Amino acid sequence: MLKPSQQYVIDVYHDDSAMAHALVSTIQQLRLTKRIREHAIERWHAQLQPTHATLVVTEQPTLELLVALSCPQQLLVIPQTYEFPRHRHWQGDYLRWPARVPELMHRLQLTVSNFNMQRQLGAVRESLVWHTQRVEREYELIEHIFRNALSRNFLEYQHIRTLVAPAAKFNGDLCLVAPGPLGNLYVMLADFTGHGLAPATGALPLSQAFFAMADRSVAIAEMVTEFNYRLHHLLPHEMFCACIVLELSANGERLSYWNGGMPPAIVYSTTGEIKHQLHAQHLALGVLSNDEFDQQVSTIKTASTDCIALYTDGVIEMLGQNREFFGLDALQALLQKYPNPTQFEQLVASLEKFRGTQPLQDDLSLAVLQCCPTGLALPEVQTELQSLPFRFATELHPVDLQRVDVVSTIVGLLSRLPALHGHRTTLYLLLAEVYNNALEHGLLGLDSRMKNDPEGFAYYYQLRAERLAALTSGSVTIALTYDHSRHYLTCCVRNSGASWQLPEQLGTVDQSQPYGRGLELLQQLAERLEWRDEGREIEFGYQLPPRL
Repeated sequence: MLKPSQQYVIDVYHDDSAMAHALVSTIQQLRLTKRIREHAIERWHAQLQPTHATLVVTEQPTLELLVALSCPQQLLVIPQTYEFPRHRHWQGDYLRWPARVPELMHRLQLTVSNFNMQRQLGAVRESLVWHTQRVEREYELIEHIFRNALSRNFLEYQHIRTLVAPAAKFNGDLCLVAPGPLGNLYVMLADFTGHGLAPATGALPLSQAFFAMADRSVAIAEMVTEFNYRLHHLLPHEMFCACIVLELSANGERLSYWNGGMPPAIVYSTTGEIKHQLHAQHLALGVLSNDEFDQQVSTIKTASTDCIALYTDGVIEMLGQNREFFGLDALQALLQKYPNPTQFEQLVASLEKFRGTQPLQDDLSLAVLQCCPTGLALPEVQTELQSLPFRFATELHPVDLQRVDVVSTIVGLLSRLPALHGHRTTLYLLLAEVYNNALEHGLLGLDSRMKNDPEGFAYYYQLRAERLAALTSGSVTIALTYDHSRHYLTCCVRNSGASWQLPEQLGTVDQSQPYGRGLELLQQLAERLEWRDEGREIEFGYQLPPRL
C-alpha cells in the first residue's frame, strides 16, 4: 500500500473519458493517496515539469505524447484494447486499463518512488551546482589573493629559469626570487607537505616575510629563523615546509645557503661538470621550536660559469610511463646533457617525455640559476647620510648566552647605521662564525670532528644545547670599532674558555666534510685575520666600499 508519508498528491491529466473516471474512482476507493488533482489533458505539454507523481489517461495517445512521457515520473494509462504498433520504439512506462488491483497498486507505487527519487536527485544536483559555483568563486578569490601576494616575485630575472607544475589546482610548492639592496639576489624554493589548497595557504605568510626581509638585506640565518617561527605557530603539527634559501652575491662569486629537508641542490658548470651537491643539514621549517632550531648557513665559492639547480622531490620522484621513478642520477645526467641555461626548455621537454601520459603524483618545481654577476642596479647612495665613528663592546655571561640571539641582536644594531646597512649579510656571516667558534669550542668544549658521522652531526647540536643550558661560568666579549675616515670595521671576539687548536693549513678545507668551511669564509671576506692567546681571541677587519 502506498504510504501517505511518501506521496500526498497524485496529478491525473485525462481526456474526460469513462475509462479515466473509472481509474480515478478506483484509486480513491483504494486510498492509495491522500489527494488526487484532476486536470484536463489539454493542459499537459511536453515541457511540463511535474510537481507530483503524474498519470496521463487517454483513449487515443499521440506519438508526441508517447515520446514526451518516456520518463519515470509519469505513467501513461491506455485502453486494454488499444494497439499502437507504430509506437513500439517508445520505451516509456504505461499501464493497460482495466488492470487488476495488485498491478495497479504496484505501478502506482513504482511511479511515486521514481518521482521521489528524481526529485531527490534534482535537489542534490542543484545543491552540487550551488556548491560548485561557490567553490569556484572562493577559488577565484584565493587566486586573486595569491596573485597579489606574489606580484613582487622576480621570476623575470634574466639569469634564472623556472618550472612550476602543480598536481592540483593550487600549488604546495613555492618558488620566490627577490633582488637585494646591494645587487645581491635571494632565491627560495619551498615544498609544503601535501598539495592543493591546504598547503598553499602557508605560502602567503612565507612569501610576505621573504620579500620584506629581502628588501632589508636580512641575512639568510635571520630569514629562516623568522620563517620557522611563523610556520611553527601557524601550521598544524602534521604539516611542515621543506625549504632551501640561497643568496648570490652581486659579483656572483659567493653563494650562501640554508637547506632544510630539501633534495640536494646541484652546482654544475656550463660544460656539464657536477661540482657540488648542497645536501640538507637541517630539518624542515615548522618542525622545531625556535629554541631547538638550527639557523647555521653554509657558503661556497662560485664562478660565472656555474649554475645551481634547485628542485622539489616531485622531480626526482616523478613516475614515468613504465611506472619507474625518475631519480637523482637521471636528473644529473640531464643537467650534464643540457648544462647551458639557454637549454632549459630542452631539459623540461626531456622531463615531460619521461613522464608521458602519467599524471603528476606531487607538485613539481625546478629552478636553474646562473651564478654570474647579477647585473642588478645598486641603490642610489645618499651622500648626505654620514656615520659617526663608534666603538661597541659587550661582555656576555652564561645567562646572556642562553637567552639572547647574540649575532642577530648585534647585527640588527649595526645595520641601523647607513654605512653598514647594506653589509648586513656579510657582517652576519663573519660575526656568526667567530662567535660560534668562541662559544662552541672555547666555552662548551665541542669538537667539530663529531660532524663527520651523520649521527654525530645531530649529536653535536644536541650536546651544544645541553652544555649551553648547563653553563654556569665563562664569558664571551665582543668589541667592534668603526673608523669612519677609512670606512673600516674591526671586530675582536674573546672567550674565557679552553684554548682552541687551529687547522694547520687554512684555506685547504675539504669541501666534502661538514665543518671547517667557516674558517675559509673568514679568509675570503675578512682582512688581517689574527688569532691570539691559543685561539681564545680572534680579530679581523672588514673594508667597506668608500661610498657605502
